[in-house]
Amino acid sequence: MQRMQRYLAPIVVAALLLTGCSHKTPTPKSDAKINALLIKATFLEGEGYYQEAARLYEKLYTMSGSLEILKRSVADYIRAKEFDKAMALVQEALKKEPKNSSLLQLAASLYLAKGEPQKALEAIKRALEYDKSAKNYEYLASIYLAQKRYDLALKYYKSAYAINPSIHNVNTIAYIMYFYLDKKEEAIAYLETHTRIYGCQKEVCKTLISLYSLQNNIDGLLSVYKRLYQTYKEEEYLRKIVELYLYKKEYSKAIEWAKELDDDEYMLDLYKIARDYKKAYEYAMRLYRQTKDPKYLAQAAIFEYEGASHKDPKLVEDVAKKLELAIKTLDDPVYLNYLGYLYIDHDLNIKRGVELVKKALEYEPDSPYYLDSLAWGYYKLGRCQEALRVIKRVYYELGLKDSEIQLHLTKIRQCAKDRNDAR
Repeated sequence: MQRMQRYLAPIVVAALLLTGCSHKTPTPKSDAKINALLIKATFLEGEGYYQEAARLYEKLYTMSGSLEILKRSVADYIRAKEFDKAMALVQEALKKEPKNSSLLQLAASLYLAKGEPQKALEAIKRALEYDKSAKNYEYLASIYLAQKRYDLALKYYKSAYAINPSIHNVNTIAYIMYFYLDKKEEAIAYLETHTRIYGCQKEVCKTLISLYSLQNNIDGLLSVYKRLYQTYKEEEYLRKIVELYLYKKEYSKAIEWAKELDDDEYMLDLYKIARDYKKAYEYAMRLYRQTKDPKYLAQAAIFEYEGASHKDPKLVEDVAKKLELAIKTLDDPVYLNYLGYLYIDHDLNIKRGVELVKKALEYEPDSPYYLDSLAWGYYKLGRCQEALRVIKRVYYELGLKDSEIQLHLTKIRQCAKDRNDAR
């Protein structure tokens, strides 16, 4: 029963079409026969017996004169790859209705299926003589596009667009201009004009995004993403705006737009990138209070230190206190090394600092940064020969040669020399 029901809807529609489109006045008896044949044809079509279905639809067309039934017959003949039969049926109908645009479109489709594009062009041009519709202009343009006759394709797509400024038409016009006629700026201008008149339709604005991306036009991309966000209020567009401002290193603008996201984690990341340590500290502490996650406390401690203009003992002790609390439950070498180096560099607790750095090295034994911290700790403890061995490895083997490493190497080397001279 359910299987049969899927055929009933098209039968009802077809019956209504017969009533509306027929040139003949069916009798009750012929109505019954037509309905019976419709049921059979629709069943065959649904089962994939296209040739048999096409023949029945052809018979129904003869009985009813319905153009819709004719189209069904032609469609099934095409599916069955019986193009000549389909064409014969269309040509017979055209003898009765030579100015019928739908029939001429069918003829054009068949000529294309048979590999006769010139005849397809002639058919659709005839259709345009009687019906200057957007559909006919699009059809003509699509044939020229397939033939790589891009100037003509563009001309007729523009004619179609003038009647029906659809997304498909404007995108196709831009595509032809940009990729085939080397009219890149004109293509973009065409799309921009469309969006100013009809709004930032997603498909059109996404085409603009593709073209601006090809040109690496960041300001163009920003303009489109802002319009998309203002129109649809979708988060993905807002995030793109933020990313583009980050790419331009316009951090204040990125942050201003990101405020609309209501995402504290994201804001924390942005303030880190912008090196606004005061704000980063505020967000890290807020997240720590909300989640009790020690990583936020550790980050807050680092931002507190990095953002301070004067690293006085009170500040250093407060930072160390926060980090000590965090590493009780947070076993992360980054924070272990940071706290260790803090203790060493500020002479706060050098032995504890070396202990923490060694713990960090258990996770990453070849980290040049952790090894530098260890060398500096040995230096502060007066173990200059050990410090020299470690810092030489950092500088010569691992290749880390920034200004701080060079300073450490110089001081450690001098210390080792002085100790040797003292002997």
